[in-house]
Amino acid sequence: MEHDLHSLLAAARDDAPPPRLSIDDITTAGRRLARRRRRRTLLASVAGGLAAVITGATAAIALFNPPVTAPTADPNGTPGLVVDATQSPARPAGFTSAGPFQTNYSGYTSGRYAVSDPYLVTAHYQLSTIDLNAAPSAAPTVSPSPTVNGKPARTGSSGSIVPREGRLVVFGTGAFEPREFNGGAKLSIGGRQALLMHAGGSVSPTVADKYGCCTDPVIPAMAWQYLPGAWAAVYWSRAETMPTRDELVALAEALPAAVPAPFPVGIQVRDLPKGYRLIAAGTRTSSYDNTNLSVVRLGLKPMAPPLTGATDLDAYSSLILTLGIADHVTGEAINKTTCPPATNRCAILIEDGQFFLQAETLGDRAMSTSELSQILKTMTAEDPFDPTSWPAATAAYTS
Repeated sequence: MEHDLHSLLAAARDDAPPPRLSIDDITTAGRRLARRRRRRTLLASVAGGLAAVITGATAAIALFNPPVTAPTADPNGTPGLVVDATQSPARPAGFTSAGPFQTNYSGYTSGRYAVSDPYLVTAHYQLSTIDLNAAPSAAPTVSPSPTVNGKPARTGSSGSIVPREGRLVVFGTGAFEPREFNGGAKLSIGGRQALLMHAGGSVSPTVADKYGCCTDPVIPAMAWQYLPGAWAAVYWSRAETMPTRDELVALAEALPAAVPAPFPVGIQVRDLPKGYRLIAAGTRTSSYDNTNLSVVRLGLKPMAPPLTGATDLDAYSSLILTLGIADHVTGEAINKTTCPPATNRCAILIEDGQFFLQAETLGDRAMSTSELSQILKTMTAEDPFDPTSWPAATAAYTS
């Protein structure tokens, strides 16, 4: 589906409230921002040259008066862009292997589960979250206060944390080695090999067995070939919502092909530190992150396939560049200091304080704040109100 996102955002921006707001007004606006359209926009090409917006990036306009139209919901039940229900995106008949930093599938639902659009890509795989398929009226909201492992967490209407149920990893051709599934049950998905494993223990708390005592839950994981030599895998997080064998098979069989499309980025940097190259691009720093629009990870060491699963990117010595939405808490913190003491990050506000740019460093080769400050000065943001104009990750950075 094709949307004039720029016009929509421009109209919302023109109707913005007067700039002189009280602290209560700013707080209320920030809460509205946290509740409304949090999804990000990725630009994808579809058959016939039609551009399709795979995932919403309208969080910024929640600070302004929304257009008087009924929002739709994305596969996670989160209100998204207004679309014409009579249109449907063109889909290819089968999969084509994605190139580095490309996507070749889209978000979907299967039974009680909803799979997000790819929110992160690397040279070798794409990553999506899996949640319970809640009705739009019961869609989870985001609060700036709850955290999971120190990171922002999705919350329900009552304020309770809503954990991610699992994740989908779609690997490129030759990028995955399923040795961790050795010994698993052999299945067939679409006439190709599939492997089902169960593991107990540390992923989730113990649950009552048939005698009322406690046992470690048996958590499922499944890997299957969606193309010859190309694998996808579902990993689960919570025993309380884990799928049955039939539900796992249904998740695999429902994976929808899309025409391979480059993943866009909203940040560019003029002077990259020597030796750093693109290792990942996404719209979040974690699966619980709902405030960032574009995240670019640059590292000194590329991933070396074949992989046995998704890489722990935080374990890499890396430079993380972020374009995000600045709520009032973030804005006040950045206004106090660009580079907080005893931290590994520097940030500035842009677009009249509505958004921020940040440079952060991780790993054993972490940079000093003075180095980060210099990098920040060379960073520029693409138009945050028009993500469809953003360049491809591989065009903005050398992988």
